[in-house]
Amino acid sequence: MNARLLRATTLLVGTLAAGYVGYTRPDAASTTLDAGMILGASEAVATAGPSGARVVAPRPSAAQQSYADINAPYDAKYHFVRIRYDVGGGGFGRRRGGREPAWAHDYPRAEHNFLKIIDETTYVVPQTEGSNVLTLDDPELFKYPIAYIVEVGSWNPTDEEVASLGEYLLKGGFLIVDDTRNERGNEWANFAYHMERALPGLALVPLDHGHDIFDSFFEVNPAAVIPPYGRYPAEYFAIFEDNDPDKRMLVLFNFNNDIAEYWEYSDMGYFPIELSNEAYKLGVNYIVYALTH
Repeated sequence: MNARLLRATTLLVGTLAAGYVGYTRPDAASTTLDAGMILGASEAVATAGPSGARVVAPRPSAAQQSYADINAPYDAKYHFVRIRYDVGGGGFGRRRGGREPAWAHDYPRAEHNFLKIIDETTYVVPQTEGSNVLTLDDPELFKYPIAYIVEVGSWNPTDEEVASLGEYLLKGGFLIVDDTRNERGNEWANFAYHMERALPGLALVPLDHGHDIFDSFFEVNPAAVIPPYGRYPAEYFAIFEDNDPDKRMLVLFNFNNDIAEYWEYSDMGYFPIELSNEAYKLGVNYIVYALTH
């Protein structure tokens, strides 16, 4: 396990825990964390009240962005860009069955935690104070080389969105597809159908576990990245320029996996640190690979 990544993930856990009443910070002699390093993953901070007791006060953060002004402005840094799409009434501010829209699963905690890891472990300079949500037909998308989309079984893009996606990918864009499950029935087929609309003739093919993307920064065994839902093994697919695996990868498809689920809850103790680390390492590899190819 990479020591810096373990340290960064542990720091996320410790930062969140420090915001709760009753949390006892480890003695300085027993921890390797730097007291001055705060990743800001928590939504609250502990402060001293009038009686000296620890109380929780809100921490202003990018998570408080409103839907009217949700995106961090372009600044030439790496921005995490999540694709928003309509699912027939489950649009930007609407909920599905009392939950978030399909496109917003794990938003915004997953990307905010992930951006801290990118900042801590690589020389990529990310925008850590906010994230971006864009539709495929938004011209702003072309400012950002990497986009992320989830739950593509619900995805039904318009002709305009499909045309824009195809243009974006052929001009150098890279699409990461996450949070897909075989048990939901049609996710692979639905995604493959719409990608044929966007990139006619380019096939979604199995990705060899020895591909460079799994070794672009961290050495990752993709078979060891256990899906958080656990029923089926993770599979990896890709779309390549001219259907040639030796040419540029346009799309990376995590099938039967949801690495952002680990990112979202890595600072809450729901999953073992080792599993969260593998999910972070895989995500870091995707970003580094896309930015260098």
